Amino acid sequence: MTTAFASPSTYVQGDGLLKDAAKYIAPFGKQGLLLTDDVVWQLIGEQFYGDLTAAGLTIERVAFNGESSPEEIERIKTIGEQSKAAFVIALGGGKTNDTTKAVGDVLHVPVVIVPTLASNDSPCTRLSVIYSESGEFLHYIFYDKNPDLVLVDTSVIAGAPVRFLIDGMADALSTNVEAQTVARAREVTLLPLQTQQTAAGLALAEKCEDLLFKYGTQAVTAASSHVVSPALTHIVEANILLSGVGAESSGLAAAHSFQNGLTALSGDVHKLSHGQKVSYGTLVNLVLEGASDKRFEKYLKFELALGLPTTLADLKLADASDEDLMKVATLTVQEGETIHNMGFPVTAAAVFEAIKAVDAYSRKFQGLD
Repeated sequence: MTTAFASPSTYVQGDGLLKDAAKYIAPFGKQGLLLTDDVVWQLIGEQFYGDLTAAGLTIERVAFNGESSPEEIERIKTIGEQSKAAFVIALGGGKTNDTTKAVGDVLHVPVVIVPTLASNDSPCTRLSVIYSESGEFLHYIFYDKNPDLVLVDTSVIAGAPVRFLIDGMADALSTNVEAQTVARAREVTLLPLQTQQTAAGLALAEKCEDLLFKYGTQAVTAASSHVVSPALTHIVEANILLSGVGAESSGLAAAHSFQNGLTALSGDVHKLSHGQKVSYGTLVNLVLEGASDKRFEKYLKFELALGLPTTLADLKLADASDEDLMKVATLTVQEGETIHNMGFPVTAAAVFEAIKAVDAYSRKFQGLD
């Protein structure tokens, strides 16, 4: 058995961290690119740029066009070559991060990720999701290494709408559920190395879940008031570091495959966030593995408290036909999906039944029937 573990070279988190970011970035060189969209630039980007240049760094700001597309990557790569950038910085959300990782890879320079939201775990991973210029999914790019530096300013995260923190918590909630599934099945992880879990990777997934259940309610309350508290600090670390590294080094199973399967349908379901879709997938994962009532309800109660989707109506699929749900189930089990890490054969029929079972159990639990 060959195992592997991967993580960012350095992860730094703190309240007001961006004011001192230059000291962490300077070892990479004196000249670099800062990729950020116009909204983030106006909110915090211009101040961040000023702090970096005041500290002696030469920074060229590049306006991100909004899609992590091959064309955008090529455009920014050319700018980086012309300016002889020694490093690239992402300031923003998931697509900004993914584009910056791709640019850093083709330029062979260090990548610095500065997330402005704790809504997903992309800052710490060694992959990018690539879309067309019109926003259609194309493929993934896997890299030889994770980002060199991740800087997380908790005051920036606290300043964002609380729904983004909850989205990240929903995604993070699946981390240990899927990791334990993969561990039981002795399947490979998400790393592009065809390797199995280390004890360290599994421990991070377990710690991620532990923090969510211990501090989730306090953290949401703090984020709702845009204040930084110890509980919020724990949840930011869970959402960004522990979920990212834990998922990548421990593997995925049915929860994320279900989220992908939803692309078989059109309509309002796609107005939901990645985390919201995965949250229902976590419950599907639990049904498929045969979780006890006690275990299932532990996660169901957590999701209900956060206002996450636990019924088909919540997923905007109240009127979906059985034929529609079978389309989702069929796509969920397509070849190459991580649902095949469950440790036993999973059919579209089994996924269809699990989708319906989650809906029925949640409605009964809430007294909606």
